[in-house]
Amino acid sequence: MRNRMRKTARAGLVAGVALAVTAGLGGSASAGTIATIKVSGGTGKFLDYGDRVECHDTKADGYGVRTYAFSMKNGEEWMVTASCWGGKDDLVQEGTDFVEGAKVKVKLCYIKRGVGDVRCTGYKYATA
Repeated sequence: MRNRMRKTARAGLVAGVALAVTAGLGGSASAGTIATIKVSGGTGKFLDYGDRVECHDTKADGYGVRTYAFSMKNGEEWMVTASCWGGKDDLVQEGTDFVEGAKVKVKLCYIKRGVGDVRCTGYKYATA
């Protein structure tokens, strides 16, 4: 009877240690965050999975939308943009090479051909 209790206790201890090691390894990756900005004419996003910047023009009103994402890399500020000119339901995604865990500033601007940025939102923040 004692041998059976010792084996059960030993098996429980081994399983507990294995679970603790697995949980520790799984928690070591940096978790990024998403930033979404919505305006009446479109949406801009920074998506941490795959580090993508996207814009979605939702209104055929003669204006497009452009999403800007800024982050520090090797001591310099890097910028990635995604621009949508096509009118209603135009969706564009651009990949980034931002440093894992870095802070990302995101803003969305209305754009017009021949003029550039017409009006911009404030910044939202995310983590790469």
